[in-house]
Amino acid sequence: MRESHRHRIYVCAVLATLVSLSARPSDGYSNGAPTFVCESMVPGHGVGPQASSSPYTVAARHAENEAGKVHVLVSSPTEDDFTGFLVQARPDPNNTRVIGSFSAVPDDSKTIDCAGLKGSAATQKSNSPKRSVELEWEAPPGYDGPVSFMTTVVKNKNTFWVGMETPSIQVKRFADGDLSIPSVSSSDSSFLDNIFKAEKDIYKGCGRTKNCFGIPAGCIDVKNCTAVVAVVPSGNKYQFDMLAKRSEYVAVGLSEDEKMGGDNVVECLHDPGSSAVQAYRSWNLPNAKKNRREDEHNGFSLLNGYYADGYIYCRFTHDAQFMMHDIQFDLERTPYHLLLASGSQLKPNSVGFHNIAYASSPEKKRLSDLKNVKKDDPFYKDCNSLKNCFGFPDGCVDDQSCTAVVSVLVQGTRYEFELKGETQSYIAVGLSEDQKMGGDSVMECVYDPNTPSNVVKVFMSWNIPNAKKNTRARVKQTAVNLLSSSYEDGELYCKFTRDVRTIIEGTTFDLANNKYYLLLAAGSGASSEGVGYHDKFTAVSGQQRSLADVGAFTGASKLYLHLHGSFMVAAWIGFASLGIVLARYFKQTWVGKSHCGKDVWFTYHRLFMLLVWLLTIAGIVLIFLEVGDWVAGPSQTHAILGCITSALCFIQPFMAAFRPHPNGLRRPLFNWMHWFVGNAAHIVGIVTIFFAGQLSKAMLPSWMDWILVGYVAFYVCIHLILSISGCMSERQGAKRVNAFPMKDIVGRSTINNMERKRDNPYSGFRKFLLFIHVIVVVGVSVTLIILIVFAPIEDQVKSLKDKIMNF
Repeated sequence: MRESHRHRIYVCAVLATLVSLSARPSDGYSNGAPTFVCESMVPGHGVGPQASSSPYTVAARHAENEAGKVHVLVSSPTEDDFTGFLVQARPDPNNTRVIGSFSAVPDDSKTIDCAGLKGSAATQKSNSPKRSVELEWEAPPGYDGPVSFMTTVVKNKNTFWVGMETPSIQVKRFADGDLSIPSVSSSDSSFLDNIFKAEKDIYKGCGRTKNCFGIPAGCIDVKNCTAVVAVVPSGNKYQFDMLAKRSEYVAVGLSEDEKMGGDNVVECLHDPGSSAVQAYRSWNLPNAKKNRREDEHNGFSLLNGYYADGYIYCRFTHDAQFMMHDIQFDLERTPYHLLLASGSQLKPNSVGFHNIAYASSPEKKRLSDLKNVKKDDPFYKDCNSLKNCFGFPDGCVDDQSCTAVVSVLVQGTRYEFELKGETQSYIAVGLSEDQKMGGDSVMECVYDPNTPSNVVKVFMSWNIPNAKKNTRARVKQTAVNLLSSSYEDGELYCKFTRDVRTIIEGTTFDLANNKYYLLLAAGSGASSEGVGYHDKFTAVSGQQRSLADVGAFTGASKLYLHLHGSFMVAAWIGFASLGIVLARYFKQTWVGKSHCGKDVWFTYHRLFMLLVWLLTIAGIVLIFLEVGDWVAGPSQTHAILGCITSALCFIQPFMAAFRPHPNGLRRPLFNWMHWFVGNAAHIVGIVTIFFAGQLSKAMLPSWMDWILVGYVAFYVCIHLILSISGCMSERQGAKRVNAFPMKDIVGRSTINNMERKRDNPYSGFRKFLLFIHVIVVVGVSVTLIILIVFAPIEDQVKSLKDKIMNF
C-alpha cells in the first residue's frame, strides 16, 4: 500500500512537470546560449537562420582613455525587439578562434566560456524583450592587432540571424608587466594615454599631408608598425614624429644611399634613470656601422616625448639646412633615403644594436615632396568591375584617395550600398532623375556623438522640391537595413541594403528598372530630425544609369561653374579695375591723341566697361543654368551680393546712353550717379568674390582670400598714389599756365591753346603706374582664374608632382 502510494506520488509529479512544460511556450535557450554553439553560433532551435538582411545592427568603437577596451552595441534601429544574442570577438571573421573577454555586461546578460577562455562570449540571461545591449570587451594582455565582433541575434524561436559582424578595428593592450624591458615611473595612465593618442595621430595624413615610413613593409596601411616615422614641413623647419614598440630607443637617419655610413642621425631614447625621453644628434660612422654621439646637439629641437611599457614616442623639429662633418644637409632641395631603426639596449653615450627594427626607405626623395601611399583599401575592391563606385573628388576611385565614396553592389534583387568618407557628421547619397537637388530619394549615414553609445545610423529622407532641404517625415525607414557601421579617426562608414522599389511622396523609385544620377554630399551638422547643409562638399555623377549597369561613374561637368567664376573674376578684378582707373586719373594723359574720334582714355574705358557688362550678364546666365534654381544655405550670401552687382552693372550703360550734354544742368548729377553706381558695383563685386571662396561647390583654397586681400591693398595704394599725383599735377599746371614774362602777355591765348594740347605734368609717372597696375591686375586675374578652373588646385598640383616623379 505504501509502495503504491509512493508510486502514485512519483507519477503525479512527473505529470505535473510535463503539464507545466507543455503549457509554457518554447523559446529555445531562454537563459542564454550554451557553450557547444560557440563555434557555429547557430541556436539549436531546430530551424535554420534567416537568409534575409538582419533588421538589427552591431557596432564597435574604442573605449575612450582605456587602451585595449572596446564598447560593443547590439541594437534595433527599427524598434523591433529581440530576445536573445551571442557576441564573441575574433581576430579574423573567416576562422573560429576567439580572443579576449567581456569585462562588463548588463544585468540581464552574462558571459560564457568559449574554447576554455573565461568570459570570451556574451549572451542573454533571459528571453525578455530587448531594444539594445551594450557590452565592454577587453583584449588579452599584450595583444596588438585586428578584431571583429561576430554576432547572432534572436527575434524568436524560429527567427534569428547568424554571422553579423562589425568592421575590423585595430586594438592594442599593453602587456601587464611581462616585457623584458623594465617599466619606469613614466608608465602611469597619463603616459599610456599620450602614447595611445600619438600612435593614432602619427598615421593620419600619411601620403597626403606628410611623408611616412614604417617597419614592416605595408604596416602604415593597417596602422600597426613596429617602428614608424612621419615627416611634415613646419614653417621653415621639418617636424619629425617617431614611435617604436618594445624599444628603448628609436632613431632616424638621412642618407644619400640605402646603406649606413656617413649619415646624419637623430636618436630619441628613454633615460632609465628618470621618466624622461631625451634626443641626441649622432653621426653614423662610415664603414663602422655604429653611431658616435656629437658634442653639440644643435639644428633640432625636441618638442615632447613619452615612454611607457616599452613604447617610445618623440616629436622634434629639424632645421631645413644643416652642416655636419663638412657635409651640407638640405632637407628642402636634396633627396634622401630615410634610415629607421629601434632597439632594446642602450650603451654609454650611444645606442645599442637595432635588434627590434631596421630598414631603409626604398625610394630617395625630398622630404617636401608628398606622394600618395597606395593603400589596399578593401572598400575599393571590385569597384567598377562587380560594383558601381562614385567618389569625390573626381577620379579618386582609381587611386583610392576619395574624401568620400559610395559603392552599389547588385546581387539579384539585393541592392547593397556602402558609404565611406572623412566627416564628423554625415555622408549622404541621393538618387535623382536629373543633376539637381529636389524630388530625390536620399540615404543618410549619420554619426552623432551626442546620441547614446555614439552609434552610426542610416536613414531614408526626401529632398523637398524647390526647398533644397531634406525631411524624414512620412518616409518609410524600414526600406533601408543597416548591416554594419563604424566611426573611427574622423572616418565614417556604413553598409546597408535598400528595397528595390519604394514610393516617397507619390514618386516611385524603382532601382531595377529606372536610371538615376548619383548625388553625393557630406556636412558637419545633423540632428534627430535630419541632416544639415552639405558644407563639406557636393558631387553629382555625370552619367544617368541603372545601378545594375556596372561602369565607372564620373563627376558631372563643371564647365558652366568654371566659366561663371572666370567671367566674374575677369570682369571685376580685371577689366573694371582698369576701366575705373583710366576714367578717373588719365583724362589729361595722351592729350591730342584719339582712337575712332574719341580720347584715348575714353576709348579704352568704354571698351573695358563694355566687357565688364557682357561678362557679368554671361556669368549670371551661366550660373542660373548650372544651379537651375535659387540656392539655399551659406550660398545665399554670395548669390544675393552677385544679383546686386549684376543689377548695378546692368543699368550702367543705359545711364551712360542718356547722359546730359557736358554743359547741361543735370550733368553734375549724372556724373555723381554714374560714379556711385559704378564704384558700388565694383566694391560689391569684389566682396562677392570673397564669399565665393567659402562655397563647398567651388572647392577653392582658403589661402585665395589672401590673394584678394593683397589685390585690394594694392588697388587702394594705386588710388592714393594717383590721387596725390593728380593734386601735384594740378598745382604744377597752374604755375605753368599763370607765370608769364611781361613781354609774352600779348601771346597768352596762343600759349593757352598749346597748354591744352599738352599732357598734365607727371604724365610719365602716371603711365608708369598704369603699367604696374596692368601687370598686377592681369597677374591676379590669371591666378584666380587658374584656381577656379583647376579646383581643387592642391589635388591637381599633387597629381602633377606624382606624374613628374614617376616619369
